[in-house]
Amino acid sequence: MSKMIFKFFPFILSLGIVSCVSSEPTRFNHDYPAPPSVKRLTEAGACPGGEALSGVSITLPKFPWRAKRQGRQGWAVVSLDVGIDGTTNNVFIKRSAPRSVFDRTSIKAVESWQFAPPGAEQLSGCLVFISYRLGKVTIGQ
Repeated sequence: MSKMIFKFFPFILSLGIVSCVSSEPTRFNHDYPAPPSVKRLTEAGACPGGEALSGVSITLPKFPWRAKRQGRQGWAVVSLDVGIDGTTNNVFIKRSAPRSVFDRTSIKAVESWQFAPPGAEQLSGCLVFISYRLGKVTIGQ
C-alpha cells in the first residue's frame, strides 16, 4: 500500500499545484488614491521652457509585479532636470501614493529617458506625473 502511494505521489502533488493556479484576472482591491495637483507642486520658476521638451526615448515604467499581484494602484510625481544634451539627472520622487510602492520603478524609468537637447541651458525642477492604475502605466494623466 505504501509503495503505491509513493508511486502516485508526483501525480497527486501535480494535481494539487495545478489547482492552485488561477486563470482569473488580477482584482484591484485597493482604491486609486486621489492624485495631487501637479501645478501646485511646481515651484516658481521651475523648468522654464519645459513645455517645448521633445522626447527622443521615453520608456514607460514597469508596473511592479508585487503591487499588481496585491491589487495595488497609485501614482508618483517625479522631479527631474534635463541637461543641455537632453539626458535626465537629479531624478527623485517629489510625492507618491501609496508611499514607496511605485518609487523605484518610476525613478529607474525616468533616469533612462532622453530628450532632444533643450537649448543652451539645463532645465531644472521639471515634474512628471506617472499613474499606475488597473495594471497599466500612463504618463501625465
